[in-house]
Amino acid sequence: MRKKGSFIQKLAHLGLVFVFLFESYGKINPSGYKANQETPLVKLEFLVAKQRPSLSIKERKNLVLVIERASYHLQFPKRMSYGGSGAIDKLGFLVGVIQTESQFHTHAKSNKGALGLLQVMPETAKWLAKKEGIPFRSEKDLYEPETNLILGVLYLNYLLERTESLEATLLAYNAGLAGYKRFGGVPSYSRTVYKYYEEWKQMVAPSEIPVSESLASLFSI
Repeated sequence: MRKKGSFIQKLAHLGLVFVFLFESYGKINPSGYKANQETPLVKLEFLVAKQRPSLSIKERKNLVLVIERASYHLQFPKRMSYGGSGAIDKLGFLVGVIQTESQFHTHAKSNKGALGLLQVMPETAKWLAKKEGIPFRSEKDLYEPETNLILGVLYLNYLLERTESLEATLLAYNAGLAGYKRFGGVPSYSRTVYKYYEEWKQMVAPSEIPVSESLASLFSI
């Protein structure tokens, strides 16, 4: 009698799973984000998934949250605006820079030695870490998303205070402040950041994900 009851119970559970999958096909939103932050974070998770398909769901979500936290620390001077439109979307701006620099690859390395998501130079990282009292042991720390992003954002803030426009800040970030003042920087760099920023602003948060990913989310609980 117990075996029969156990079999019926298992069969009922299996039926519930199939009903869930049937009803959820193309509709599941596995974000788990709070209501007031869901849209931008779902957008960002979609971008990360597109560029880094090899990341696990947990790794992807962690990266999304680290990027969001880092964006809070951006400090745009009141004199600066984007295209005369006033307030700048901090998360969208940071996403634009990250996409331009590394396409969300945490272990990216340039031929000049810049490392990580925001392609921070080790010498710049050491200087900023000492200046701001941030633990920094070696250049390998720049492969850690949290460390890379906070130092990269601090450097952006430093440049924002010392340049006359948002474009100048971006050009100085790419070429170095001295390089920008001497040579003017590479215009294509800022144009690329702006392109990604515009795509971000116009992007609609995706509402559908494949069932295979839904299953992965279920089994990762």
